[in-house]
Amino acid sequence: MTDGTTPHPPRHDTFRRLLELAFGAMAGTDPVVVTTNDQMAIRLRHEWRSYLAESAGGLPDIATSMLRTAPVLLIPPWERISGPPAAAAEETPLRSIHEIVVAGIRPEGAEALLAALLPASALTSPGCRRFREIVDHSWQPCLVIFAAGIFAGVHELFDTAAVFWRPRSSAGQPLKLFRFPRHEDEKAVESDFRRLLGRAGGAGKFGYVLPGPPEAGESLSIELHDPVTTARWSELNVWGTTVPLKDLFAFPAPALHRTADRHLLHDQRQDGSVRVVAGRDLRYDGTLAGPDDSSRWAKVPPDRQLQAGDLLVRRMFSPHARGNLVVAEVAANDLPLAADDSLVTLRANGQLGGPQRLVAVLFLRSPLVRAWAVGLSVAALAPSVLRDLPIPQPDAALAVTIEGLESARSQLESWRDESEALLASVFEDESAVTARRRILESGRQLRMRVDAAALLDDFSHRVRTRYPHPIAYRWSEVQVHLSRGAHEAAYEAILETAEVLLCYTALAVLSLSRDAGLRLGAVDGIRKRLSRGGSNGPGFGDWAAILKEAAESKAFRRTPDGDPLNDFSRIFSAPEAASARQRLAGRRNAKSHLRRVDAIDLPSAIEEAHADLTTLLEHVSFLADLPLVHVTGVRWDTLRRTAQVDYQELMGDNALVPGQQRPYANSDLEIGSLYLANEDGQLHLLRPFLLRRRCPVCRSWETFHVDNTPDASTVTVKSLERGHTDTDPALRQVLEHVGFVE
Repeated sequence: MTDGTTPHPPRHDTFRRLLELAFGAMAGTDPVVVTTNDQMAIRLRHEWRSYLAESAGGLPDIATSMLRTAPVLLIPPWERISGPPAAAAEETPLRSIHEIVVAGIRPEGAEALLAALLPASALTSPGCRRFREIVDHSWQPCLVIFAAGIFAGVHELFDTAAVFWRPRSSAGQPLKLFRFPRHEDEKAVESDFRRLLGRAGGAGKFGYVLPGPPEAGESLSIELHDPVTTARWSELNVWGTTVPLKDLFAFPAPALHRTADRHLLHDQRQDGSVRVVAGRDLRYDGTLAGPDDSSRWAKVPPDRQLQAGDLLVRRMFSPHARGNLVVAEVAANDLPLAADDSLVTLRANGQLGGPQRLVAVLFLRSPLVRAWAVGLSVAALAPSVLRDLPIPQPDAALAVTIEGLESARSQLESWRDESEALLASVFEDESAVTARRRILESGRQLRMRVDAAALLDDFSHRVRTRYPHPIAYRWSEVQVHLSRGAHEAAYEAILETAEVLLCYTALAVLSLSRDAGLRLGAVDGIRKRLSRGGSNGPGFGDWAAILKEAAESKAFRRTPDGDPLNDFSRIFSAPEAASARQRLAGRRNAKSHLRRVDAIDLPSAIEEAHADLTTLLEHVSFLADLPLVHVTGVRWDTLRRTAQVDYQELMGDNALVPGQQRPYANSDLEIGSLYLANEDGQLHLLRPFLLRRRCPVCRSWETFHVDNTPDASTVTVKSLERGHTDTDPALRQVLEHVGFVE
């Protein structure tokens, strides 16, 4: 995997230290490292005694011999077998060199301790079940350390496992599972691991103890056996019953294979062709995106096309994805459609009722199913993986409640029918006085219903009520100026709103990309200017450059499904959004250089700029599903391992919002900081890119970002809502830490 010259990642030494602690606690002595010079074997930097085998074939006998006198750390080559398998069970062969090596090692003595560095999939994947069954016949696992980003030459997201085995005994022994997390203080990780080694039961922050190992061959996934997760699985019967997914839905084969059938796909719609949808076409709100410039088309027989009511699940799933499974429903007005092999199609059987179907869909989108999918460690959610997934089905009482919720959807239609009936009866009363009174009273209530419902379809209302506060506030200001006929103020407000929109989304991208370990070259220019000092801080062009790079970067396109970065990186992927941004940028530059719009041309300029701003706002509609959250308090419950979080959801144009409470799985939240709330409830820290503080000018709570650095010790921040500024000397060091200032 590496020639030994590539430097190890910074986390490598901490991982080796965890191994040292484990051998010290379990054997009281250092191990003998048994490995080869094979280029497919990872390299561990250590000072332990080593034995280098000439080939992988000699590793089992050498390790067995060494176990008689010392604990062994085995580092086998990670390589799949080519040609006929060298070792096989009757049903399923062992498929990798490391599987064959481990399976060939024999216990020597009741106290023997064998450890191995393996791909985590060997311990968790369904495809490696036979390997685990063979090993479990002679050994039983007692400790597993999962980690990623440890070894040179191995992708930073590739999951590695250090597994420790003792000879199998009838008494059994506890199994300790530990995750070396990313983006955590490594001293805290080591401290928590020490405590785990001394535990006889219970859980720490990054690991826990099982009373005994799972059944032979079962996955050792730390996510799958998490006590919190297993407790929730055991509670599913509270809903009513659980049945396998295959009993509720059929699995029609995909209409087209992206590779094998690529000759059938074309970029333009033709006579008799239908749109072929892929994973990217599934929205987080459960609907399908409409056709765009990247849509593919093909002639597909009717019996292989999708039907109204079909459910589509994104097949690709990464354990590092932050969101839940993406499940969308095919509506009648989406048809005709066909699915490619990036999707799994679920078609409800004829006996599945409405409430039962709805609960199944909601469950597939739940964090619990996400944890199950992560625990499988599979590269794709194939039908074979999903068939036996237990699905809760509602009991009678819950079904009645769900039916009531479903009936509410049709209420607006009944109001329409009521309105038509009322109009038709205007002159049916014998008394005109009675008819007039009845029409006024009944019509008033109906008008109020319609007015309330109409707001749901009003885009401007959605922006004012469901977009993050800085954007919603600026948009409301635009509407006020337009309604008053204040043309110059309206034009300026439109351009400022566009800049605030780009600023907010770009800074969110910076925060999320830092969490994901992704670098943006567009930040270099901002960092140099801020480091030089002066009043020339980031502006419209910088924010646009960040978003443009995110849209074009291959690294961002490889971001796992469900990550909010996917949505942010696609803001300018549509040509109409990119064009709207460029036109607004041109107007903003012209205004900055005193090239004002003539009074005669101002009304048309306002109309065009407002249309472009609306286009951008429409392309960031996903922001309504990513609330801006201000954490105001955190109370950690050590016994329940949950936190009670006090927060304000800063959505809509009103800054005065009520406080709310919610549970949270971690205690590492900062009181007073802003967070971006993902759809799965995870909170992503926005500090120091976006800050919540009281404005010194207007005394109201506002959202600030870095504006400039007048000198080497001062940082000026500017409000997104009103443009007021403040200074914060303490912010300089934090900005240096995140690479925003040198």
